[in-house]
Amino acid sequence: MANNRWTDNEWEERFDVLYNNITSNQAPGLNTHEKCVFLTKGQDEILKNHFTANSKGNDIAQGYDDSPKRQIDFSMLTTSEEVPSDNTARFNTARFDTRPESKSVTLPTGIMMIINELVQVTRNGSTVNLVVKPLRFDEYDRYMSKPFTRPLVRQAWRLIDSDSANKADIIVGPKDVITKYIVRYIRKPKPIIIGDLDGLTIDGYTYGTGVNQTQGCELDPMLYEEILQRAVELAKVAWTATGQDNAQMILQAGQRSE
Repeated sequence: MANNRWTDNEWEERFDVLYNNITSNQAPGLNTHEKCVFLTKGQDEILKNHFTANSKGNDIAQGYDDSPKRQIDFSMLTTSEEVPSDNTARFNTARFDTRPESKSVTLPTGIMMIINELVQVTRNGSTVNLVVKPLRFDEYDRYMSKPFTRPLVRQAWRLIDSDSANKADIIVGPKDVITKYIVRYIRKPKPIIIGDLDGLTIDGYTYGTGVNQTQGCELDPMLYEEILQRAVELAKVAWTATGQDNAQMILQAGQRSE
């Protein structure tokens, strides 16, 4: 991984130079809070574009699993968590699929994208790991209309709770007892904050190193140039266009993310 992290001053100076060049020094100046908003939005869009190979902003058509670079792009944000079934604060009765083997699990907070999931179950006295298949509600309805309304023998289903994006029903076989849920995911990064925000916040964060504080960018420096370019393009769009023109320029900017 690269280790040449930019300082807060470098972020601001590079932003100003690129912003003034791209707007021919005619755009109004931006304060630190506005720059941080654009940098944070640029960071989020770059990550979303890079995760999926067929994203319009993914010029090299490589997703998370397609290249070592992509693994590095997300390395700072990749994490995993295990939730044992005896954790009653996280595991309880399923809301949608009410069969007794199904359970509702509270997912980790701050999930941006789930990479993969396992459910550990006890089946006929043995411990078995099941690969979790996420389902849409229309897929669930289609499966439930078939004669066998259960996942495959080495599979479990996940159905997001319709009332809460942070909860999901886990559906297993009729002889399975869930003992653990394991998820590996990419968490949402902290906002990019490069200076004092004059009492304002971004996603609940302010500038500093304490609780609910952050500074700089926590991603690998390999992504800094791409994030900066995207942020400045968004700032230019906000200054130059409105309405339908604005939407079209945002789309075009997003297609040049790398």
